[in-house]
Amino acid sequence: MKRITSRLAALCTALFAVIAVSAVQAHAEARPVPVAASDKYALRSVGADGLYVSAEVVNSGDREGMLRARKSASSLDELGSWEKFTLHTHDKGWTTTLRSEANGNYVATERNDSGSHKNLLRARSTTVGEWEELHLEKQSDGTYALKAWTNDGYKYVTAEVQDAGTDKGLLRARADSVGSWQKFELVFLGEENASDEGGRPSPASPAPTAEFRAMSWNVCANNNDKCGNYLAEGTDLGTQISARMGSEEEARRYRAVFLQELCESHAKAIEQALETKTGTGWDVRFAPIKYTIDGSSSKAAKTCDRTRTGEDRGAYGTALAVPDSNVWYTSYDLPSPQNQTIKNEWTRMEQRTALCAVLPAQALQFCGVHFSSGGEKEDPKGTKRLEQAELLQDIVHSYTPAGYRTVYGGDFNSVPPDSTSQDTPKTVMTSAYAADEECDEGMLTDRPRDGQVTKPLDGRFIKIDYLFGPSSADISPCSVTADAGKSDHYPIKANFRF
Repeated sequence: MKRITSRLAALCTALFAVIAVSAVQAHAEARPVPVAASDKYALRSVGADGLYVSAEVVNSGDREGMLRARKSASSLDELGSWEKFTLHTHDKGWTTTLRSEANGNYVATERNDSGSHKNLLRARSTTVGEWEELHLEKQSDGTYALKAWTNDGYKYVTAEVQDAGTDKGLLRARADSVGSWQKFELVFLGEENASDEGGRPSPASPAPTAEFRAMSWNVCANNNDKCGNYLAEGTDLGTQISARMGSEEEARRYRAVFLQELCESHAKAIEQALETKTGTGWDVRFAPIKYTIDGSSSKAAKTCDRTRTGEDRGAYGTALAVPDSNVWYTSYDLPSPQNQTIKNEWTRMEQRTALCAVLPAQALQFCGVHFSSGGEKEDPKGTKRLEQAELLQDIVHSYTPAGYRTVYGGDFNSVPPDSTSQDTPKTVMTSAYAADEECDEGMLTDRPRDGQVTKPLDGRFIKIDYLFGPSSADISPCSVTADAGKSDHYPIKANFRF
């Protein structure tokens, strides 16, 4: 059976873990967003005898956060936060930006420095711009060269192995060609704790009776400037989401909220809003949507647009809100359209993700997804959405230990099989309806696999948002109010009883 490796379990842990304060971590606490919500990588310098690159965040002044090839490690377990970076992109993968795990800052090329520190690389930026952009160039031996735009044009990043003392191995962009000093191995670190095998706890047995509500809402909070939530702050988004859950008594009945199209920095504010609303503890798990970086096979998290005041909002993606009694969560990379030339234009494609969490004591699992769109430049024929739906069934059923009851939902960007809409294909959701029950299923006698409108689109109205549960559950009809608020989707809600 095809197994897709999860790549976010360890990353989400960092997102909400309680971190002991140290001199290094004091810098990270000033960040408005969590430190790492994407795949982790290390840079290993070929020219510096295989030493790993560190971000020296305890330095001061214009050396603070300087990158230097200095760490010797016989195994990846010996690498600390100084040697760990996440990859981000604000231009769909044309360039990438390194973000330090140690202080949460983006790596910048110091173009205005002089002397031996001219074009030094430092982890010191709180937003992404031209100074933070790097091009990856894959070499014939599998290593990478990093190219930065400087005041003197494009230059390759060099590990200055000939320098002495605390400058030995510092990274700066200054070469016009690639030799061993300009070669780096991009070492993926996410596999270590990213698999969904072995980590998921056994569910309570026998599974207890459970009755709860769930909601899914595409909040449209980043890349659509026609939405009222475009560039929204987390507190505003949290207020909107908690309000859609009804009264305080109704809100306390929720066990899962699936959210799409939001930013990394929204997660904590939404969590706090749900806790205020319900008087109980919540966790909001976040998973980024990624792009494959040009010239590589590596993926970088898509960055959200900045706020209106220019503040960084971190990565862009999906989130899953569950009670804080959850003890395990993971993401799965979904098969997605690959970068390709469409109508003589190189088109970069979003790499989609599924995100799951469990409540072992209640024998419940929740999985949220946001499938690829059917747009002309993404998945117009539905080929990848069909693959995404197939894998989702594996995640929900084959990958899940016996005893868990799974509720899943999200924006599937596909109409139901019995829809009268002109949208095609109508087969994406067939596997889900065959295996499980949707909250609107059977509402229409002549079209049992259809339901209420969740998306007003270009003068037509369609259903593309869903909530599914096992057929053994008692599922109430979907509750959909035709009010998108500041979004371009209607929230969909349902009651589940096991």
